[in-house]
Amino acid sequence: MRILLTHYLGESPVEDIRCIAQTRRRHRCAQPILDPAHPAGRWTLLPIQPHRGQLALPGGSMAVYDLNHLPYAEQLRWRAQRCTTHTAAPAAADLALADWQPLDPLLHAAHLHTRLPNPAPDQPHRR
Repeated sequence: MRILLTHYLGESPVEDIRCIAQTRRRHRCAQPILDPAHPAGRWTLLPIQPHRGQLALPGGSMAVYDLNHLPYAEQLRWRAQRCTTHTAAPAAADLALADWQPLDPLLHAAHLHTRLPNPAPDQPHRR
């Protein structure tokens, strides 16, 4: 995932990432942060780049769900890991920590994919 020019690794596939806000019944919100009513990210191939101070990595690209073309507020919503309902209700407490980890290409090499994902059969391809 690329949010605000930073690469992150989530704990689940994009469509399964849930909101971390607490509901009125004191449970974690079950809504995904991917909202079909809002602009979507797009899958793209980006070069694998080392962090500052790391050795150069072998050339290659990785598939990234890129949100950088979205408005700043929408990127902040994703980084805060909140659904659209709980973004509009900032007083709702977070019930969990956001699942994002800064991506380290060496440490997370097993999670790097070099091809774009195939679209689901019943959904158009979002790019």
